[in-house]
Amino acid sequence: MVIPEPVMQAISLLNQSGYEAYLVGGCVRDAVMHIPPHDYDLTTSATPSEMQKVFAAFRTIETGLKHGTLTVLMDEYPLEITTFRLDGEYLDNRHPKEVIFTRKLENDLSRRDFTINAMAYHPDEGLVDLFSGQEDCKNKILRCVGPAATRFEEDALRILRALRFAARLQFAIEKRTASAIFDKKELLHHISAERIAVELNGLLLADGAVPILEQFADVLFTVLPSLRTERWAVSLSALARTPKELPLRWAALLHPLGEENARQIMQKLKVSNQLRDTVCALVQYHALKLTEENMQLRLMQVGDALILPLIQLQDSLAAAKNTSFDTGNLQKKAKQLMDSGACYTLSRLAVSGSDLAAIGIRGPAIGQMLHHLLEQVASGKAENKKETLLETAQTIIR
Repeated sequence: MVIPEPVMQAISLLNQSGYEAYLVGGCVRDAVMHIPPHDYDLTTSATPSEMQKVFAAFRTIETGLKHGTLTVLMDEYPLEITTFRLDGEYLDNRHPKEVIFTRKLENDLSRRDFTINAMAYHPDEGLVDLFSGQEDCKNKILRCVGPAATRFEEDALRILRALRFAARLQFAIEKRTASAIFDKKELLHHISAERIAVELNGLLLADGAVPILEQFADVLFTVLPSLRTERWAVSLSALARTPKELPLRWAALLHPLGEENARQIMQKLKVSNQLRDTVCALVQYHALKLTEENMQLRLMQVGDALILPLIQLQDSLAAAKNTSFDTGNLQKKAKQLMDSGACYTLSRLAVSGSDLAAIGIRGPAIGQMLHHLLEQVASGKAENKKETLLETAQTIIR
């Protein structure tokens, strides 16, 4: 395992002070699977106060001392280090009542969620694998550490984490773990919307999202019951063909439900306003007819920020139905119009509100007339020239 120098230094300092220290969790799993780790976490026999003494010469951030976690900046390299611990009784299917520090690595690894995440590594000792995580990585199996039902009762969010990991790594979920997921799915009602959204976002962006959503649809329906419709298969078919961009993935999943239901789901999950609005707009316009001839009008209607994602979505929906869609030419036309300064916004219209006021138009009628003139230009029915547009406006008000 290739370990960055600041991480090696932290392990060495802890060992020199008489404490055990191991890399743990995702970085070890990724290394076992020959995937470059993106971050490194350490676990140690040192208590938080003992860690603070070991790293007294370094800047530290008290990330979660009561849970045993200290972030140490090793030459500005942020390293999260957590004391070996046992979790006390879980009272809300999410958080332990208390955290108990321990000096045994085995105790710490035994409380973790899945075998592939319960491996540890020391540069001198090598891999510590007490629950056959390496074998499960090799066989592409996701399995709980210990009784699966107990792991999910402790923290129901692990149910969605299991689906996300299986989809991202394209692993099969072990039979007893899968059975416990179905048996305990109602516990997801105890999990906050924000945490559910994070897991679902990760699941939707995974390469193996569709097979997992197909197999565990009832789990998703538990948290989002409005997805249970006769068009679920249509949603999955579209999702399978959609680029890995979060708004597009959500829009593909929700497009059969309509804009109002999509908005309710996005609001329930408390996602960002930007994600919510983009997804809802894509759902609203997913069936809007797009051609090279009407592209300027469509730019006026949906906006230049949405037009290319909308073309991508419609391409995915067409592929799901095995129908042709002129994606390349539509994208080319949209980009050409955007780059050329074509008139599809009021700011590019050759007349302004003051121009209309000068010919006698007043109040709300000014805005209505501007939008009418913009539509005339965008649809190719009128030239974007001041004289032409004022003449059109005068004709209407006579």
